[in-house]
Amino acid sequence: MATEASRENLLKCTPFCSFIHYTFWPKLSELKLNIDKLEEHGRKIWGYYTDSNKLPSLEVEFSSFNTDEFRPTGARVYPAVGHCLNKNTVESFKECDKTMLINEYGQSLKEKLASKEVVDDPSHLATFLMLTFANLKTCHFYYWFAFLTPADLEIQVISSPQSLEKVLSKELITELSEGQMKLPVSQRGFFSVTLVNNQLRIYSLKEFVDSFSSSEFSSDCVYYFVYADPSPLIQHPGWPIRNLLLFIQQHLPSFSARAVPVIRLRGGGGTSSVITVKLVNYSSLEKWIGWERNERGKYGPMSADLSAMMDPVKLAEKGVELHLKLMKWRLAPQLDLDVIKESRCLLLGAGTLGCSIARNLLAWGVHNITLVDNGQVSHSNPVRQSLYTFEDCKNVQKKAMVAAEALKRIHPTVNAVGVVMDIPMPGHITSDKGTSSVLSDDQLESDYIAELIQKHDVIFLLTDSRESRWLPTMLAASMKKLAITAALGFDTYLVMRHGIHDYTVLKPLGCYFCNDITAPGNSLRDRTLDQQCTVTRPGVANIAASLAVELFVSLLQHPSRGMATTKDETILGEIPHSIRGFLSSYTQMLPATPAFDSCIACSSKVISEYKDLGKEFLKKVYESTTYLEEVTGITALLMAKEIEDVMVLESDEDIDSS
Repeated sequence: MATEASRENLLKCTPFCSFIHYTFWPKLSELKLNIDKLEEHGRKIWGYYTDSNKLPSLEVEFSSFNTDEFRPTGARVYPAVGHCLNKNTVESFKECDKTMLINEYGQSLKEKLASKEVVDDPSHLATFLMLTFANLKTCHFYYWFAFLTPADLEIQVISSPQSLEKVLSKELITELSEGQMKLPVSQRGFFSVTLVNNQLRIYSLKEFVDSFSSSEFSSDCVYYFVYADPSPLIQHPGWPIRNLLLFIQQHLPSFSARAVPVIRLRGGGGTSSVITVKLVNYSSLEKWIGWERNERGKYGPMSADLSAMMDPVKLAEKGVELHLKLMKWRLAPQLDLDVIKESRCLLLGAGTLGCSIARNLLAWGVHNITLVDNGQVSHSNPVRQSLYTFEDCKNVQKKAMVAAEALKRIHPTVNAVGVVMDIPMPGHITSDKGTSSVLSDDQLESDYIAELIQKHDVIFLLTDSRESRWLPTMLAASMKKLAITAALGFDTYLVMRHGIHDYTVLKPLGCYFCNDITAPGNSLRDRTLDQQCTVTRPGVANIAASLAVELFVSLLQHPSRGMATTKDETILGEIPHSIRGFLSSYTQMLPATPAFDSCIACSSKVISEYKDLGKEFLKKVYESTTYLEEVTGITALLMAKEIEDVMVLESDEDIDSS
């Protein structure tokens, strides 16, 4: 223990100051999001410092997370081995016992010294600890560095620093500098030299320890220990000298009792010097220090706010991704988020249901949404349909285009497309134009609808009439695409997935039309005011829209996707065929019905007729309200005595939100 008289001669060292490149935080965020998740284990990182700067800074950046060896970014850049401990919450960051933490990592360094790991890699002598908390939603980061060294290490100054040029000739200094650069990167920050008869020889610390133990050196040999000094202050050496002397005490104990000349090597025009010191006291290495002071000069954490530097679009994308992955980490580890994100969704109808479904798809991370609608935003729409505003009514805007632009404003990275068009419907050949002209328009629209369905993975049927759902239902069935219907009554709702017909399945699930024994007609003719718009309790559409999207997401989690049976389950639970809800009694039921052999939309009879005749088949459907009944055999069925046993879907349950 140093006496009071000798305390004035104790060496005062300049501690490191941390410098974090902004590229470090996005990389930490990425690792937290995709790899560490909710884990708080320490991660090895690389830091580096230089002997050329005006400040003794230790820096980290995105490459600090490299798992292989340190790769220098310059000739006089030296590695430091670090550990990054990222906490899950700001509370755990603040409440963490910092003394216990630094002692824990100090014991790890102590073990490395004992096992000679530091002999092989002296960059451990610049060990640091980085405690962090990353708020991924706001890009606000908290951090606190600790540069590890024993608490009670006392170093006595035997002779004050003097310029290296007064000790070595310019030729030897040049030789020293060049020899340093020939050492492996991990050895350049700490090494040793001997001087015999004006001959300089450079040793790595491992070589020096091995050679000294074998008594290789002569009695007239002069020893120097060398380290790259980050401190520009001539009277106050940089922090690494403390652990260098600890290394000497541990592995060269005969030196610990005598004065040791240490070369403080500085580059880039800095002043290199020699200082002679002696280790007069060190602890049992149980207590460690090194926590950095903050900008107020007090021990405490610092923070970095990168929100202004980050692209707001990327911030929004990360925010959505974080919310979904938190759900995956905590509750559903097997949840496949990528298949949801990559799904291409076609929404036929951009009314109350279409707006609500689009918003829910965004929340699930879906990136590709196409909305089809020919209507304009009316004054009654904005209060019920979340993608429209009063200004859209005043400017007489088309729903599909406004909805697509609104989705982009909500989440800029979404690929939202609006398509303004009518969907051709059976029994709707009524126009001021001639029949041939209407059929020509319908054929073009039919081709485009078919093209859209072919390009998408799931089709949501959300239009305001039964007959407008027929063409997309038939096309989806013929292409084996997943289709989901949502329909509303005053206080009831229906959400249904259409069965995908596979010849390996004996009886697939039915579609929206499988309960019908009549072809769709013109349900829009002669409607009264209350029949021309949706008359439904406001909450019904939101409930149905949410269930439709949740059903879609559940299906994606099953390997069979749309062909999953009602007996199958996924990480999200059951996969019903249909959901019928009754808001008046707050009840819900999950009926399942098989496909109808004579269905006017999905039966093999209709699909075969469409594939064989193509546009000619569609022309006959548009011209005649009875053609589909004849093709499917419904006409004959209606004449059978068993007709009374057939259940018909009530007509008030097919109204959507126009």
